Amino acid sequence: MGQIRDFDQMIPGESVQHLISENTTLKHRVQQLAREHRKLQERLEGARSNLRFSDKRIAALEAKLLGRDQT
Repeated sequence: MGQIRDFDQMIPGESVQHLISENTTLKHRVQQLAREHRKLQERLEGARSNLRFSDKRIAALEAKLLGRDQT
């Protein structure tokens, strides 16, 4: 408890309760950003997978067209 009292004297004008409240708010924000980051990572992974599939499909169609042109 002495540390809190010393800390309160080091930061004039701001109460320890205010700092605790702000810290809690920031922790919640970090959790929210972590959730959003995971969600975006999953979307990016899905988009990359779709792109790989599309690239393979396009390559197959191009090969088919080239085969048709040669006959």
